[in-house]
Amino acid sequence: MDEKMSEEKNELLAEISEVLETVVNRRVELRTDMNIVNDLGLDSIAVMNFCMALEDKFDISIPLHDMASVVTVDDLAKTIQALRSNA
Repeated sequence: MDEKMSEEKNELLAEISEVLETVVNRRVELRTDMNIVNDLGLDSIAVMNFCMALEDKFDISIPLHDMASVVTVDDLAKTIQALRSNA
């Protein structure tokens, strides 16, 4: 991965982390390999709130079929990047 891609991904992860912290009201240290549900302890309502907050933040719409394939923080970052580049 080139330096520009890595920098963009780090910025995206920081933004995802900010959104998550507003949803769960606590500090969160994200790693790309973290499982969104298991490692972050999010229930279904928190996951939906997180998705809606991400959609607002990034001005995207995350289709349910895309969310079904999102397991890790890295999956989420890739999904957001793809949706932003298609917008």
